[in-house]
Amino acid sequence: MMSQMLMRIVVPISLVLLLADVSEAITWPGGVNAVVTNALSNNKILGLHCYERLGQDLGEKQLPPGGEFKTYFIPRLIFNSSKYSCSVIWAGSNLQWFDLWSKGRDWGEGPNIKWNVTDKEACRFENRTGKYSLCVPYNQGNNVP
Repeated sequence: MMSQMLMRIVVPISLVLLLADVSEAITWPGGVNAVVTNALSNNKILGLHCYERLGQDLGEKQLPPGGEFKTYFIPRLIFNSSKYSCSVIWAGSNLQWFDLWSKGRDWGEGPNIKWNVTDKEACRFENRTGKYSLCVPYNQGNNVP
């Protein structure tokens, strides 16, 4: 009698705790390596700040021409799935941003992503084309820095 009552209490509580733990644990296996390169014209220095929409700060850097920012993160894939963005600024520009990684667009690209930041857009290297052929205008997407 006592064991049946205990099971009625323990099992539902265990399932709730398991679900809460799993929601944070379902991530990209092995994480994502991202590289952002300053490909601006006229030898401009790029101000770059990358972050996750729910608060994880990936860092802020000043990149010289051709300079790279390398970062690593483990995105969540369900419930509050991760979206990573970078704000960019350089001499003569306003603060702008682009999505560094979002599940819907970047899931199939694998664990390594590379971006070139140009004066007009950010372009991601695509493995299938072997080029920086996925270009996105700044300030596009669902979040604002």
